[in-house]
Amino acid sequence: MAATVDGRDLGTEARILAFDRALHYGDGLFETIAVVAGVPLFWDAHIARLAHGAKILRLLMPDPLLWMGDFQNLLRGAAIKSHRMLLKLILSRGDGGGYGSPGAGPARRYLFLSEWPERAWQYWEPGIATALCPVPLLTGASFLTVKSLNRLNQVAARDALSPEYPEGVMLDQAGILREGVMSNLFWTHSGVVYTPDLTDGGIAGIQRRVILDGLDARGMPVRLVRCGAEVLQDAEEIFFSNSLIGIWPVRHYAQRLLPGHAGPVASALLAWHREMGLGPQR
Repeated sequence: MAATVDGRDLGTEARILAFDRALHYGDGLFETIAVVAGVPLFWDAHIARLAHGAKILRLLMPDPLLWMGDFQNLLRGAAIKSHRMLLKLILSRGDGGGYGSPGAGPARRYLFLSEWPERAWQYWEPGIATALCPVPLLTGASFLTVKSLNRLNQVAARDALSPEYPEGVMLDQAGILREGVMSNLFWTHSGVVYTPDLTDGGIAGIQRRVILDGLDARGMPVRLVRCGAEVLQDAEEIFFSNSLIGIWPVRHYAQRLLPGHAGPVASALLAWHREMGLGPQR
């Protein structure tokens, strides 16, 4: 096969991409991991989720030791020497033409180490403004619960959301609360922390699980629920979470002023995330 990019011939190694189903069909999975002081945070949990997604998509999951070896080699040879970095793992089904996957492979693993995505410290303190996203989150199929390489739903959602909102609230086609465009959603009411049930759609984030377990260990009631956006009208706190941001507290939603970083749950989580190296560095 002959292949070019922007008119330039691909080198021998780069021609791998010309056959890779990850490029042609988004046929694969990814994980985004925060690296702090050379340590990939919650590594085992990310690898476990990757393996779970591979089982659902019927991909052959490489041995976790191979992933760790790749990361260590990448870290040693990287020109980036920052205290915080972003690591992305991609698992592709590998080579194969046509939509059908039988006969494709073997699976291929990619790792990318890059600079930390710096954001304005005001996203944490006092918090962000958010709104409902006009694009619904697709649900109802098992592949919609894993971090597949097909993110067109999220691309469309982010493009439809006004730039004034760093994150938006996504509902599914039935108007049920699901998540943020790139994060998980939480809210509090009467001493209980709520987050949407993502059994049949949406991504159950690693940081979401860490937060739920941490709150439960501290005796804070937590509930996974299926409900519409009307519950946010009475929420006392709202915040988003993912593996890179930790949490973003919400300061403004639907013409309401919320406590943002000063909320009791948000302030406790922000302090905890600062200890692990997430959040703003001022």
